[in-house]
Amino acid sequence: MTIVQTAAASVGRLGLAAAAFGGPALARAAQRPGAGESAESGTDARLSTSGTVYELLVNAAIAAGWLSERRTLRGRSLDKDAKVMVTTKDVLVAGTVLTGAATLVGKVVTRHEPPADRPGSGEEEPSPDAAVDADGNHRRLHTMTELNHTFALLGVAVTPFINFALFDSYHPHPLRSFFSLW
Repeated sequence: MTIVQTAAASVGRLGLAAAAFGGPALARAAQRPGAGESAESGTDARLSTSGTVYELLVNAAIAAGWLSERRTLRGRSLDKDAKVMVTTKDVLVAGTVLTGAATLVGKVVTRHEPPADRPGSGEEEPSPDAAVDADGNHRRLHTMTELNHTFALLGVAVTPFINFALFDSYHPHPLRSFFSLW
């Protein structure tokens, strides 16, 4: 692999780790405003926007890094096990990027929607349907975020197995080849 290919693969793996283990402290702080804080303040809006940009960059790094690494790996003659592991990581990375994009879209949509539980001009309480819809959207967003973390964790976990399969593909019998040098 050239230095550019190695750098692209490294950036993709770092992006996958960032998706698996969470974002920067500022992005996490924007997700959980305190009970007394308003989620509409200028500082919170900037933090949530930086979190959105961060997630967009992470998803782009994951996709670009894996596509570069995949092209390099598929360009070589690999054993069946290595091909299976590369295909497995294809599925996990695609799942990570798609759920990351869905989470990102969900966050943007819920941020720009008017609150469903805001009382109207003649009502004192929000309708029960509006409260269920708001909670349902929050639950879907939380479920999609957890699914994204799961795909990313599995993508990180499968990487050593890909490396072992690649090593076995490039050097099928390291012990026998070691003894053949004598």
